[in-house]
Amino acid sequence: MIYNFDGLTFQILTVDRYFYREGFFDVKPRPFDALSFRISGRCEFEVVNKNFVVEAGDVLFMPANTPYRVQSTAGESVFVHFVECNYREAEKISVQNPAEVEICFIKMLDAWNKERSVNQAKANVYDIFCKISKESSPSGECTPFAVCLKYMEENFCDPTLDIETVCSYGYISPSSLWRAFKTHFGMSPVQYLIKLRMNKALDMLTDGELSVKEIALRCGFEDEKYFSRAFKERYGYPPSHIHKKMFV
Repeated sequence: MIYNFDGLTFQILTVDRYFYREGFFDVKPRPFDALSFRISGRCEFEVVNKNFVVEAGDVLFMPANTPYRVQSTAGESVFVHFVECNYREAEKISVQNPAEVEICFIKMLDAWNKERSVNQAKANVYDIFCKISKESSPSGECTPFAVCLKYMEENFCDPTLDIETVCSYGYISPSSLWRAFKTHFGMSPVQYLIKLRMNKALDMLTDGELSVKEIALRCGFEDEKYFSRAFKERYGYPPSHIHKKMFV
């Protein structure tokens, strides 16, 4: 985690407040890192091989030069942009008492608006990291849900993967896993598994190097016809539509 990375270096670029629109956005790589506190609203991120949800009270770090997709509700965040940062991992940080961390971000924003002091802002960031370190849930990364989610995200292309296997890996009941997925992602474990496979398939179709059948198999779909139907239901057009475009 960035807050306990002893070798961290960075320079302050700016501190500001941002209001989000509702929608789905593809964000291109940006030349700066962003550390933010979500005041309100909810965002669902797809970053490289990671998927996570950021809700009110969560802290998000997004490294520079990292493209991502985000589906967001209307909301608000306070953020600080870094340059020359040597931490490269995108991550969401949940804390036990988000109000305390929010106060730190607001104080940093107020101080920046008054003085524009880079040194002061940098000191504020270290204060925030200290607060996050104290307030972070000590077992958040090792909960049965987190274990199941990590296992699913690492193995979703396996066509034999099913929810029973995921549950047994994380020592959690199917009903508990279902409730956890509905709480964090607003969908069932099966829907999330299909989404992971669909997102991977869409990327591979865009590359245009493999046939639709090969892509379906590599993304965990044993039945090409089922894959085509499910793809059309999700995106509004069959996978062959994208595949043909790649060769026009």
